[in-house]
Amino acid sequence: MTDINFHLRNPHLDGSTFFWPAGDVAVLCLHGFTATTVEVRRMASYLFEQGYTVMAPLLPGHGTSPAEMNKTRWQDWYGVAESNLKSLFKNYEKVFILGESMGGLLALHLASQYPTVSGILIFAPAIKVKNLWLSKLIWPFIPSLKKKPPDNDLPQQSYTEFPLRAAASLLHLQKIVTGELNCIRIPVRIFQGSHDDTIDPLGAVYINEMIGSKDKELIFLSDSCHLILLDKQMPEVQQITLEFIRRVLSEKP
Repeated sequence: MTDINFHLRNPHLDGSTFFWPAGDVAVLCLHGFTATTVEVRRMASYLFEQGYTVMAPLLPGHGTSPAEMNKTRWQDWYGVAESNLKSLFKNYEKVFILGESMGGLLALHLASQYPTVSGILIFAPAIKVKNLWLSKLIWPFIPSLKKKPPDNDLPQQSYTEFPLRAAASLLHLQKIVTGELNCIRIPVRIFQGSHDDTIDPLGAVYINEMIGSKDKELIFLSDSCHLILLDKQMPEVQQITLEFIRRVLSEKP
């Protein structure tokens, strides 16, 4: 426990896997790189209150230590996300996917492989991250880099260090998703905070331009940072999310 406390911000928060069954429509919620389900729990709680089933896995290598995360690759994170999606498909005809940052990339990759997904919502998608390419060069010599302390008091739960070998694998995932965007046809909503200093906000613009979906919209949030799902504009984001899901369901046979 001491090791986790040392490496994890806000270790007292519950960042574990959860599944809350409710109605006959399900939403798979995917957290970001080095984070935990704390990142998506507030949105999941809201959707559960609205009568939707929600599921959120703690992805491999997360919630433990940067050293453990460096033992994982994007295929491990995707494998768990895919397994959860398949599990939902067994019991729910309509399934949406919601992803924050790296979780947004996983949502896009799933959408390219499973066109029967009803719709996706991605928040601050990590398709472009400044200097991420350096991780490929550095990781054989330095396992992780210390992150700068957050300049906000949002209740986030993530590593205090940036695991570089895992980051190099995230770079690989970016390239794969970039090549798949034009093949994605399902409805999508993309959210991007104007005060995001974690990823390049232009990545959201790029996804909106390149994705093959006809039903798509990019929503810029003027008063939000990278952690959109924990930030002050959450009531607005929740409402847009709910309206999107309801509209898609009303249009699908």
